[in-house]
Amino acid sequence: MKAFVNDTEVRTYYGAKVKSVVLAYCRANNLPPKLDGIEVKDAYGNVIDLDGSLHANSKIYVKF
Repeated sequence: MKAFVNDTEVRTYYGAKVKSVVLAYCRANNLPPKLDGIEVKDAYGNVIDLDGSLHANSKIYVKF
């Protein structure tokens, strides 16, 4: 499955949680894998939880 984090494509398994996709984004971009104090929003600007699941081609935006 692919999802987009900050408009960057991230490939992961089907049914992945937001947390897994954000960590995969951090690994792919050599960012420290920290999840404390981050804000995750969907494409419509709604705040979403790290335990939420994603669908294929979901777009999320993360503020570190």
